[in-house]
Amino acid sequence: MNRLYENVKKASLSLGLGGVALLVVGLLIWVITGQFNMRAEAPLVIGAALIGLAVLTNPATVRAAVTGRQARYGSNAVIMSVAFLGIIALLNFLGVRHAKRIDLTAEKKFSLSAQTTQVLANLKAPIHVTAFFQQTNNRRQDAEDLLKEYAARTDKFTYEFVDPDLKPALARQFQITSYGTLVFQRGDKKQNIFGLQEQDFTSAIIKVSRDQSPVVYFVTGHQERDPKSSAQGGYSQISGLLQKDNYTVKSLNLAVTNTVPSDAAVVVLAAPQLPLVNEELQRLTDYVDKGGNLLVMSDPKLPDPLGDLLTKYGVAFRNDAVIDPSSSFFGDVGSPLVSHYPFHQITKDMGGLTSFFPLARSLNLPADKPADVLVTPLIQTSPDSWGETDFQNQKVRFDNGKDTKGPLTIAAVIEKGGSNAPATNGKTQAPKARLIVIGDSDFVSNGVLQSVRGAFGNTDLFLNAINWLSEEETLISIRPKPPAQHSLILTRPQSNFIFVVTTILIPTLVLILGGVIWWRRR
Repeated sequence: MNRLYENVKKASLSLGLGGVALLVVGLLIWVITGQFNMRAEAPLVIGAALIGLAVLTNPATVRAAVTGRQARYGSNAVIMSVAFLGIIALLNFLGVRHAKRIDLTAEKKFSLSAQTTQVLANLKAPIHVTAFFQQTNNRRQDAEDLLKEYAARTDKFTYEFVDPDLKPALARQFQITSYGTLVFQRGDKKQNIFGLQEQDFTSAIIKVSRDQSPVVYFVTGHQERDPKSSAQGGYSQISGLLQKDNYTVKSLNLAVTNTVPSDAAVVVLAAPQLPLVNEELQRLTDYVDKGGNLLVMSDPKLPDPLGDLLTKYGVAFRNDAVIDPSSSFFGDVGSPLVSHYPFHQITKDMGGLTSFFPLARSLNLPADKPADVLVTPLIQTSPDSWGETDFQNQKVRFDNGKDTKGPLTIAAVIEKGGSNAPATNGKTQAPKARLIVIGDSDFVSNGVLQSVRGAFGNTDLFLNAINWLSEEETLISIRPKPPAQHSLILTRPQSNFIFVVTTILIPTLVLILGGVIWWRRR
């Protein structure tokens, strides 16, 4: 018994230090988890018992340790450490109370886009997200990080995580068949997604927020751009983006119908290669006169798609190709770059974004337009540009008297009727129609969008135009950009150099320096 007491007495210092360590562990568990449970209680109780045992078995040593010179030095170190921890705790407290996030990534990877912020600000009904993830799912943290960003913008957005293995009944209720499913819900309306990009989340919010899906009709039958075609000149990519914004995309053959469908929010005429016949022109005219919304695009050398129809709205296509030597896409003078836009709701958020238009034609905006028509330039080139009319000569140059001097208008917005119509005696005003005319169609073709990969504003310009035409102004903004893929491709000599430096040279230098220091101190 005496021997056991002596052994405990000799180990009193170690017991005391171990007790202090356990106390620190218990306190850390309590602070980190925010719960005073068995995991925090056990080390605290055991640590206190070890400290008490050390004091009881060897009080003289403890007294000397507390009152000696080393204790004084140690107490100073403890006080400094406690002060340091107090400062850190205070900074964390202030950080929680006054949180400020700064995204320092080059592509603003951790910042929500203008469109997402605008969509969240305009939510009229609460949206709840149920995320079905296992606890061990490595994608769960990414989903939670992004959901936190959305929830921080509005109190109408909430979310919860559900482990389908722990709550199978709830998973069956939501008809979940795959891990990683997120269910966006507004009332009885639901939208399931699997992607974890901002585009996926915002698209789901837009879809569940709307009671109806606006329909965009693309006119066919004249070799127009095909919204279903995945070829370089097709429109399948921009059509898919329209559907992400909750639009329904359909085709419209004016030759087999007597009228434009009543559910048409926008009709798009995308660079027909053949002219429309009189009956088709009349159907589009009737549609616009009744307050319809029309987007017309054309390319150089093509016939005017609507003949004299646009003239009565104060716009006409010129038979030219826009040349802009001072602002062009990688030196291609036939592809003008535009980074400054006349103010309009469509382009109000596009400051800093550059759009380019391969092989565009200019628009003529005559002064003698009807009184009930308002025409606003939307896209204009630089003063050094001109409209080239000589399509035969390979070397372009400005010909005074033949070519039109810049700045040139490539796109224009037309508002007809409504508040623009003059007051009449007892007569109701004509329904307000909206038109956009663009002297280029391939600026949102599959080939162009694949080559720029979201680096230019072409996509935002087109989608904002559709949103304005369909009177979905809350969606007009800059959309989330797909994450850029940064690849580092090394040659074999470069790979060998990195291997030698990191695996051989640096460790060898550390060993040599360690050996020199040891030799000098031995």
